[in-house]
Amino acid sequence: MVTEKTKVTTLNEILATRARMMFPHRINFHTVGYNNLDLMNEWCYDNCKGIWRQESYHALYWQFADDYDATMFMLRWGAVEGNKLK
Repeated sequence: MVTEKTKVTTLNEILATRARMMFPHRINFHTVGYNNLDLMNEWCYDNCKGIWRQESYHALYWQFADDYDATMFMLRWGAVEGNKLK
């Protein structure tokens, strides 16, 4: 009996069909001064590997295409200590 082999889908083919996810991180206006925004953006320029953006008009938040970038940003700037100027 001969059976026909089915093609096994590669990981890249599966990922190409998925919707692109963005990982948001919202910052509390009361704990972060606007003078920290430049430092936070500079940190993103220096450390992020993927695409990111920052919004500060209606709400203060960052969005990251890479979950690792989002996690590292949250660890660096998410705590009260991280929000203080160094």
